[in-house]
Amino acid sequence: MDTKLETVSFKEYRILYNILKESDNEVENMTEDRIKEMVYTALLAALVCVATFIIKVPSPITGGYTHLGDGFIFLGVILLGKKNGAWAGSIGAALADFIGGYSFYVLPTFIIKALMALIMGTFIEKLPSSMKNKWIGGAVLGSIWQVLAYYLVGSLMVGNFLSTIIEIPGNLVQSAAGIVVSAAFLAVFKNTPIGNLLVR
Repeated sequence: MDTKLETVSFKEYRILYNILKESDNEVENMTEDRIKEMVYTALLAALVCVATFIIKVPSPITGGYTHLGDGFIFLGVILLGKKNGAWAGSIGAALADFIGGYSFYVLPTFIIKALMALIMGTFIEKLPSSMKNKWIGGAVLGSIWQVLAYYLVGSLMVGNFLSTIIEIPGNLVQSAAGIVVSAAFLAVFKNTPIGNLLVR
């Protein structure tokens, strides 16, 4: 009788051990995936920062500037998804503003870029996965939000909603250039190991 009870108890402990072991493996795998996501997000944030900071055309009216960083924000959403793409875009762009001496734009940029990426990513998710180049539509919608948001922020900063209208064409060109940059990088890396590793 006692031997039987001990045998049953041993089996129960063995089952519990196996469950805990599988749980540890799952946690380890989740941790590795999370680390990879963080590394990729940081890499895209750095690319956004560099592209925003290096190539820019200052605006004498609002104190802002036009740049090519949007292309890497769009690319981040395509490669990493809307959440990580939003983090990469907002952090990279805000950091570029801070480093470049545009500290008054850091917070607006962080919010505007994050929402732009989320709008783009949400649009992509809502459309059928079989639809090709749906990211372009998402990028256009996100760009519209960005242009309007920066117009509002710039107008509030200078206290004039008329003089800042001239900034709209520049922001439109910036967004269009961003789409072209994204398309170019996708064309280059689409069928490479890097592209297959990142694209979801």
